[in-house]
Amino acid sequence: MKKDYSSLAKALAVIALLSIMLGGFLITRRKNHLAEATKLPYHNVSLEQVPDGFYKARTETSFLHVELQVQVESHKIVKIEVIEADGIDAVPAQPVLNRMIAENKIAVQAVKGAELGSLVYISCVDKALYNAIVE
Repeated sequence: MKKDYSSLAKALAVIALLSIMLGGFLITRRKNHLAEATKLPYHNVSLEQVPDGFYKARTETSFLHVELQVQVESHKIVKIEVIEADGIDAVPAQPVLNRMIAENKIAVQAVKGAELGSLVYISCVDKALYNAIVE
């Protein structure tokens, strides 16, 4: 009977150690993704500067690849088409695009629970519109 408890204690200790290691890995990965997302370029483009047209951009991070086409008419964002979205928060963050259209601005509140993906989408739209005014 004593031997059974010893084996059970060892198994529980191994499970606890593995859980702690996995938790540490996930926390570190999340911090790295957040650091990467906050370093994405953001040019603070004024929509008043953007002529009518369709503008594409691509933004790649280690956790999400996004390619978008933004349609602007009369200095308003009228449509944002997702050409590619692959990775963490790809789908959960997409409502941020609707916020940009509804509020007619690039810098909008991130989608709760999909903040990292929201930052990537915001940066990608900003890049597309920035390219429109510098080309």
